[in-house]
Amino acid sequence: MASLDEYLHRPLTPPDPTALAAVERGPMDSRDAVGLGGIGRLLDPEPLAAESGWCVLPDGCGYVGMRTPMPGVTAQMVDWWFDWHPHDPVRYRVWHPLAHESNSVELPAVRGEKPHWGTVHHPVEDVGMGTVHARIAFHPPAVLGFPPDALGWPGVATILCALVGDDRRRMQHTKMAHVFLDSDDGVVLRSCFWLGAAIRPYAPEPLAALGERMLNRPAVRRRMIPRAVMPALARHCAEEYANLAALLPELHARFAEAPDG
Repeated sequence: MASLDEYLHRPLTPPDPTALAAVERGPMDSRDAVGLGGIGRLLDPEPLAAESGWCVLPDGCGYVGMRTPMPGVTAQMVDWWFDWHPHDPVRYRVWHPLAHESNSVELPAVRGEKPHWGTVHHPVEDVGMGTVHARIAFHPPAVLGFPPDALGWPGVATILCALVGDDRRRMQHTKMAHVFLDSDDGVVLRSCFWLGAAIRPYAPEPLAALGERMLNRPAVRRRMIPRAVMPALARHCAEEYANLAALLPELHARFAEAPDG
């Protein structure tokens, strides 16, 4: 396979300045956030009350929303990327060379409709708060509350949903959704994170269920989630997906059809 080293030395593609400005303005009005109960709103191409921003929700969860135009990118490329990149740490590093350190993947016993469904990624990265050893378990969209037929909605290119946690602290904590909508020249990505919405220890039952009942409370969430995490995650999301938008058409053209890709 051709080397990926050249991508490690390319300057990052700058994020959308409008999105960054929304982050720097400080917390948005929590009434403009997309709640998990209304997650289907992300499928609607009509503008959201706030496409990009962050805040603390009344239930103590941290919220991050980010809009990223991805011209020249297709659903096929996105699905390929999330199946391809975790199999080699350098592939993850080229996505954001300044923040991504490594990645590995656990594959499901049976493949789902989308190749990444049922996979668990173990990225090592710094989103602006120091190095974390994350655990990202990908699921069908219905697991996060999307309609069962969400992938068939007009204008929906593809969807990525996951439950996110920390391998070192042995704790799940966040729900994450990336909705890719068709646009005139590619796709537009709506990313949403609900930090603290899914706190659950990585432990045997019934200990995990007991921990989940005890920890998913507003007061606990506010103590567990530093306020600085939300703007840091928002900036990182803007950076990594702007960079992926610039790289993905080229990476897909070079490696998607390679025999050893």
